[in-house]
Amino acid sequence: MSVPAESIFFDLWSASYDRPGLQATTYRPIHDAVLSRLEGLHPDAVLDLGCGTGQLTQRLGEQFPEATVVGADLSDGMLERAAERAEADDAVANLRGFVRADAQRLPLAGGSFDVVTCTESFHWYADQEAAVAELARILRPGGRLVIASIATVTGFADDAIQRATELAGRPIRPIPKRRLKKLLESDQFEVTHQGRIPRLGFVPWPMLTDATRR
Repeated sequence: MSVPAESIFFDLWSASYDRPGLQATTYRPIHDAVLSRLEGLHPDAVLDLGCGTGQLTQRLGEQFPEATVVGADLSDGMLERAAERAEADDAVANLRGFVRADAQRLPLAGGSFDVVTCTESFHWYADQEAAVAELARILRPGGRLVIASIATVTGFADDAIQRATELAGRPIRPIPKRRLKKLLESDQFEVTHQGRIPRLGFVPWPMLTDATRR
């Protein structure tokens, strides 16, 4: 797979991604909310899509010790740090490693996962419809998908954010909850829950969407 230019952004970001303050205020609340939605499940295989440096991937391995847990990301820099984290923590024996993957063209077998998590990455996908189709393909019927993503209230706000971030060279594509619900339910998912995830500071609260593969 060739390296797309946009992955350089995340390769550079990976060097500071694990800063304790950033994780505590921005990502830890999201991971807590996602794991809470998955309590009581007993999956055989779990995918953390857009895994970054593997913080949530590791926690998924701890929550589901009987499952095979895999992390996937497009950034080599993020994956290198995720692999280093996994190597340093031998206790998470069921974490089977990390794969470089484009969410819109996943190199994974159909119907191979019971749970997929996707936190703070869906709004980066250029083709969100293609990503949803891939998620439907790799999840088994009855499987769970939990997405946490930047979400606005109006289409005007969506457009404003996208235009501003396009000028910065890395467009964000926020998707309001109704639009994401419609997108998922048009492609083999039933949405069972949507709600904001509170977090500290002035960082916008993301939307959590919990869906089941029909």
